[in-house]
Amino acid sequence: MYTGGPTPAFANWTMVGGLSTIVSLSMAEIAAAMPVAGGIYYWSYRLGGDEWGPFLSWMTAWWNWMGWICVVPGVQQGSTNFLLGAIEIAYPDTTIVSQGWFAWLLTAIGMFFAMAPNIISQRVLRLYFRFATFIFFTLFLLFWIWFPVQTAMTGQFQSRAGVFNHFYNGINGGETQQASDAYTWIIGILFGAWVFYGYDASAHLAEETHDASVVVAKGMWISTLTAWVLSVPTLIIILFCIQDFDGIISATYSNNWAEYLVQTVGSKGAVAILSILWIDSTCAAASCFMSAQRVTFAISRDGVLPFSKYFRKLSKNKIPVNAAFLVCGLSIAITCAVIGSSVAFSAIVSILTDEDFHDRLRPLLILSSTNLRPLQPQSTNFSYLIPIVARHTVGRKSFTPAQWNLGRYSLPLGIVAGIYILFLFVVLLLPQLYPVTAVSTQSRPSGCDIVLTRQTTLNYAPICIGIVTIVSLVGWILPFGLGGRYWFKGPKKTIEMDESRQVVSKQQEEPIHLQ
Repeated sequence: MYTGGPTPAFANWTMVGGLSTIVSLSMAEIAAAMPVAGGIYYWSYRLGGDEWGPFLSWMTAWWNWMGWICVVPGVQQGSTNFLLGAIEIAYPDTTIVSQGWFAWLLTAIGMFFAMAPNIISQRVLRLYFRFATFIFFTLFLLFWIWFPVQTAMTGQFQSRAGVFNHFYNGINGGETQQASDAYTWIIGILFGAWVFYGYDASAHLAEETHDASVVVAKGMWISTLTAWVLSVPTLIIILFCIQDFDGIISATYSNNWAEYLVQTVGSKGAVAILSILWIDSTCAAASCFMSAQRVTFAISRDGVLPFSKYFRKLSKNKIPVNAAFLVCGLSIAITCAVIGSSVAFSAIVSILTDEDFHDRLRPLLILSSTNLRPLQPQSTNFSYLIPIVARHTVGRKSFTPAQWNLGRYSLPLGIVAGIYILFLFVVLLLPQLYPVTAVSTQSRPSGCDIVLTRQTTLNYAPICIGIVTIVSLVGWILPFGLGGRYWFKGPKKTIEMDESRQVVSKQQEEPIHLQ
């Protein structure tokens, strides 16, 4: 809400959802022709040809893997904020929620909940996601029925102008305005970008799916389109049910949803919905964990990661358990790094009273999760760009469309998808709050001129992207036969591509494409 308010929230969400659907369509066409667990890094290899294929595949693998590794702790930390908000509402006098170690502990516990169904069995995983689907539709009905009914009974709906003509520039934290309204509109795009990504999730299950050429492709674009179509009216309902916008902006709960829900459905209703949101988000983290686990296994099978021999091992149930342990360990480590900033801050400001410390640390916990959050869609989205561009350039002649394809719309949709990904890549590098300094420009009580802003407003995504890129490039160019350029010849396959095309062609004689 601080990046523009209701109007940009609606406009940007609608736009991002539509553009994301186009990206998913472009990727679905490639997935239909190459339904393998390696997903996009295998596509990059095939489309890049003998000259560029291995290098493009190597870089795509690292970018995509790091993106999924960051997605898991990001989603789970967001889930923790829902639970913290529920605790703050139910127990307003508690101070434990302001402690960094407590937030980290809840996030770590949630991470184990997300990992559990992914290491037991496929049957447990299916049951888990059926439960997640039930929770999702429960929330969906609550948003569509309870919110408007409760607002009609006890509150007042926002006017049309209050939703479609209400702009708020909350990026500027200092006394002087450093970010323009236009900049705020652009940053508001992240509201949807943090949700619409991960289109390749279904591709990582291709080798475990019957009729993968069709099912995987449909899973990509239909899921994105459905999410877009259902989310827009849901967002409209949520915006019209806002009671006090200024109260939401100024609230100190660990999650802005907390204040909104208290205004809309009362304290007890807010606790109930936040608890359900915590369960739903943990289920979402489990889904992201599954993709991260499968990507880790796939690139370990091809020797991309250090100690790949260990991480590509399968359990008796044919599940990559070691890969799951790696994902969980790295996720918890990333969470330690993010929440650790608030722990360090708590030591610095220990001279403050408990009440003052509590009020000041809660916004830090809210914003600390955004420091690395842009890295999630940035790494994954940029890794999508490589096969999409290769499909229409170096791989244009070698690409053989499957039974489901975009037909004559393939090139224009690919161009739109590429431009959007590049634009989003730049936006995700920008600061989300101003001022971005090590010293706060805001006034502080005596003895507390120490700043939150270095931890809370600095966007670490450019640094992390640079580190990942450098590590992957160094791993490629190492001398003495150690670098990937000497031994990495592309992803290993459980089925040759020519054979898979024969299987695909037998499924249906006539190709299916958009008219």
